[in-house]
Amino acid sequence: MRFIFFDEFKPGILQNETVWDISSVLKAAPADYPQEKVKYFIENYSRLVPDIQQIIETQEGVPLASVKIRPPVPKPVHLLGAMNNYKRDGRFTDLDFFIKSSTCIIGDQETVELPPIEVDHFAHEAELAVVIKKGGKKIKAADAMDHVFGYTAFIDVSSRGVGNTYFLRKSFDTFGPMGPVLVTADEVDDPHNLGVKLWVNETLRQDFRTSDMEIQIPQLIEEASAVCALEPGDVISTGTHHRGLGPIQDGDTLTIEIEKIGGFKVSVADPGKRKWETK
Repeated sequence: MRFIFFDEFKPGILQNETVWDISSVLKAAPADYPQEKVKYFIENYSRLVPDIQQIIETQEGVPLASVKIRPPVPKPVHLLGAMNNYKRDGRFTDLDFFIKSSTCIIGDQETVELPPIEVDHFAHEAELAVVIKKGGKKIKAADAMDHVFGYTAFIDVSSRGVGNTYFLRKSFDTFGPMGPVLVTADEVDDPHNLGVKLWVNETLRQDFRTSDMEIQIPQLIEEASAVCALEPGDVISTGTHHRGLGPIQDGDTLTIEIEKIGGFKVSVADPGKRKWETK
């Protein structure tokens, strides 16, 4: 299934460009805010499927084009980014993660706002993101895929040449575009063989496959959960291929597309109207 939040964060299912509201199925969620709704959906998915199917079969949906798409996992407890996880000219740095503030997450057609800080430039990083199903600590790689609920597309917006930690480089509000949907794992037969593309305006900047990952998803989950207990609805973004990375600036439109996941667009705004040359 393809879970979606739309309009004022109504939960829905997307099929064939049609959206069905499943608010009635999630009414038992412990709190009426979006992250609790998607967490409840994740934790109770198998039990909820028959009721969701009944809604799809008996009720009328609305066209996708008529709704505002929201990020499908809007405020995870942990939003982790894998560093140096793609093959790059034969060089590889040992795996590490950074924590990105979950308040950075935005959705389709929203705006990345570049802060007025001294910086070399701001950059795009197209990534496949994994959404956790079952939480846990010290999860073994052999068991890790049982802890994956699904996948979504993610743009890790980054500040280059600023600060001594990843906090200033990664966590500004709006620096985490996500979407358009959360696709359940059963619809992605091999997450390690997906095409990832990102355009800046009409120019294709990034074009790679997840088969180029140095450390695959089971090992990412094992490494992350060795440090902190993961929770349902947590997000691990799996890193980007550095080939094609470049600056983003005021007036740009970023478009990401991941095979089997889908894509979305965001705009870029910079009150300072700074310009950086693309190398």
